[in-house]
Amino acid sequence: MISIFPRVGHSVSPFPLIRTTILKVGMAYAYNACSLRPKGVRVMHPIKYLLLLAGAAISLPSQAVPVYWNVFNIEGESSIGADLVTYDSLTDMLTDINRTSVNTLSGVGANVVGGGSDGTNFWNVFNIEGESRIGADIVTYGSLMDMLTDTNRASVNTLGGFGANIVGSGSDGSSYWNVFNIEGESAIGADIVTYGSLADMLLDTNRTSVNTLGGFGANIVGSGSDGTSYWNVFNIEGESDIGADIVTYGSLADMLTDVNRTSVSTLTGFGANIVGSGAFNFDKGIQVSEPAHWGMLLFGLFGLYLRRRSSNGVRLKIVLSGIPTTCPDAPGVHRR
Repeated sequence: MISIFPRVGHSVSPFPLIRTTILKVGMAYAYNACSLRPKGVRVMHPIKYLLLLAGAAISLPSQAVPVYWNVFNIEGESSIGADLVTYDSLTDMLTDINRTSVNTLSGVGANVVGGGSDGTNFWNVFNIEGESRIGADIVTYGSLMDMLTDTNRASVNTLGGFGANIVGSGSDGSSYWNVFNIEGESAIGADIVTYGSLADMLLDTNRTSVNTLGGFGANIVGSGSDGTSYWNVFNIEGESDIGADIVTYGSLADMLTDVNRTSVSTLTGFGANIVGSGAFNFDKGIQVSEPAHWGMLLFGLFGLYLRRRSSNGVRLKIVLSGIPTTCPDAPGVHRR
């Protein structure tokens, strides 16, 4: 699988060029196989051949490109910039290794405390740390790059009142949730609130459930999902010395209630400053198609096999342009 976000930059997938080349070569093979077939050997008509391959290409699945990120922000202050760090895998994100990019947000961006994606939209959560009176903002973007750099904002949604306690947000592609936690204390329980749509999550309306975590769960500061795995980020607020934990789960229900943990990954040192996490790895997101036309080449190679069986000594004539719709006799070819 080829990432379209190497170091979170954009690159062009080579698959279209590969497919075009394979198509031309495969069709050339098929053409010559048709022209040079021995007597009594039936070769599929090129039009039927194209229809079969087109159907196979359409039926093959495409693969979403995974990108994971952690949000690091020194707690209790708003002047030092925050970092959004990306990774290529869930394991790398959980252990903060093999970073693919580090994106520093300063100014207003220094107040970022979390973010998420539903596979199409991206968002960051901005909340001034250490207070609960000023409203918090959920800012949406049209691309991962815009989210990581806080540029080209698509919308700004301000939550006041209890909504000002938002510290994180996430989605698994179908469900959405916000994490609410009164800042600066660890005794009062935290709430993970779910919604049925992105619009409801952004406005904190039409809640579908409210899940309160007490005890150690009151230290939750963020959560996320890649559509398959789920995780919560736990970090004691107001300090940066004690390590933070990213805890994974096998289902949304387990994540919401902090039960049936599948792993606990502790980050220390700078990792203790983690305040949020997210992922982009959904089928309906930006996709890079796998080479779906290998069948063309295989069919062409079969034609080459028939050519060799004909043993007429005529060199295979490869036609790299034009697609024949019939099987004319090749000039100079004498079938036996």
